[in-house]
Amino acid sequence: MKKRKILILDYSVDRLETPTIKSCLTEAHYEVSSLFIDTEDSFPDTLIEKEYTHIIHTGSALSINEMAPFTEKAIKYIRDARDKGIWQMGICYGHQLICKALVGPQAVRSSPHGFEVGWGSVKFVNTANEILQVKKQEQVWQHHFDEVIALPEGSEILATNDHSAVQAYINYEQHLLGTQFHPEFSKKSGDAYFIKDRAFIESNDIKVDELVTGCPSFDTANVFFSYFLSQE
Repeated sequence: MKKRKILILDYSVDRLETPTIKSCLTEAHYEVSSLFIDTEDSFPDTLIEKEYTHIIHTGSALSINEMAPFTEKAIKYIRDARDKGIWQMGICYGHQLICKALVGPQAVRSSPHGFEVGWGSVKFVNTANEILQVKKQEQVWQHHFDEVIALPEGSEILATNDHSAVQAYINYEQHLLGTQFHPEFSKKSGDAYFIKDRAFIESNDIKVDELVTGCPSFDTANVFFSYFLSQE
């Protein structure tokens, strides 16, 4: 397999996304770089000139429905990367940001079902069963209020549930993979995040001690990152 030059664009407020994702990308043919994005200046104007093969847009505690200092630059970069044919993967906030960039602000909203958090169930469609080798029903790590309701042209939904219709999708024409859930979290790291976030989660009337009794039903990081990075 050719060398993969991977860029992680980390929008997380606590800066935990980069180390968590990097721990999933340990193959010798992976060359991983990262940028923490929190201001307009943290998005270099010359970034698009760098030759990455794959870009990962991370999750964040920020809401996609509010403009961040970097939003306009992020939207431009996503569009420019799409036009260059670079594969891009969005996770939760990153997934929403890609759709906002390529569809418009009408592509995202606050979920009418509120907070989705925990080791939650999603239904994978037949295409996902075939290309990802997952079961029709799986447990994945969730932590979000916002959701995508419109996808870039040519997209195909891979996973859904009653909370958010778009839990995962693929777009081969525009070189996009998106997940509403977080495939980077293992049982250990996912539970650690719930415990760290206990005060906020329990302020939403959800008991963390009950959340940590759940677990992922498959190796989400290996399945999603391996598939994404196999795309050329």
